[in-house]
Amino acid sequence: MLQHTGKPRLHRAAAGFAASALLAMGGCSTSGTISEPSQNFNSRVSIIVIHHTTADFDDSLHILTQPSSNPVSSHYLIPEPDDTSYNKKKLQVYRLVPEQGRAWHAGVSHWAGKNGVNDQSIGIELVNQTYCRRSSIVAEAAEQPAARICFFPDFADSQIALLVDLLGEIKQRHPDVKPTHIIGHADIAPDRKIDPGPRFPWQRLYRLGYGAWYDDETVIRYWEQFTQQAMPLANVQSALKAYGYGIEATGILDPQTQNVLRAFQMHFRPSNVNSEATTETVAVLFALIEKYYPEQLDELLYVDIEPAAAPEPDPDPDPDPDEQE
Repeated sequence: MLQHTGKPRLHRAAAGFAASALLAMGGCSTSGTISEPSQNFNSRVSIIVIHHTTADFDDSLHILTQPSSNPVSSHYLIPEPDDTSYNKKKLQVYRLVPEQGRAWHAGVSHWAGKNGVNDQSIGIELVNQTYCRRSSIVAEAAEQPAARICFFPDFADSQIALLVDLLGEIKQRHPDVKPTHIIGHADIAPDRKIDPGPRFPWQRLYRLGYGAWYDDETVIRYWEQFTQQAMPLANVQSALKAYGYGIEATGILDPQTQNVLRAFQMHFRPSNVNSEATTETVAVLFALIEKYYPEQLDELLYVDIEPAAAPEPDPDPDPDPDEQE
């Protein structure tokens, strides 16, 4: 029920004068606006980022909608079944921020050569109560960050069904979103994030028409090739960058590379997440490059092999037996 606001009403004569003044200011009226649609524009949205919340629905909704010292938000929130904090009988998608608005879901992030993914993305949070524990024993025994163990619950079929319907609606409104631009939070912030985790069904989404995936036969071909001759790590780093990840080609397995490899494996090879450039991982990576970025494939496959140096002469050669006395 609408309530009276307590604001004084304009006297009828005063209201009439105000209306006349407004009409006199022709520039302030939109009644005479002519619509002539331009073809020269595109959507602000080029990326869709999928997250998990780690918290239950009630806490997630509060965190994503209420002011705080570190405010965060997303465009959509999807509950999960059997969550005692969710009091509706049927799962429903919650719209928290209009798509034309800039939700604060990505943080410090990078994808496809651009920083600040919030400016060009839609964020979708799925309630999924993943949690991690850090080892205090390891932290005391070694001067390095404590190791951690994480637990990733499955995503419910009903929750994924809502996500698929939502992705279909978003794609209708923003048709320019590429398959390789439907990604996870870990993909855009691999040094900070692990969501939506290794149990998120990326391959199932691909089969339903959303996101990217590789072709098995292409992976097998590259796997056999790289088994015979491994790709240099610098080439692998360059290929990860070409696909979209924020990484520089250093030629060494540094922390940035380990983080990106972990994110890549959670997305495309969750059965073996070890942060290493295994032959299997590299084969999947180049199968994706061939499928989605074929124009870059030859350069990424090229290996600059330096010619072998000529052997240096022996400083103290054995005497020729024929010349011995």
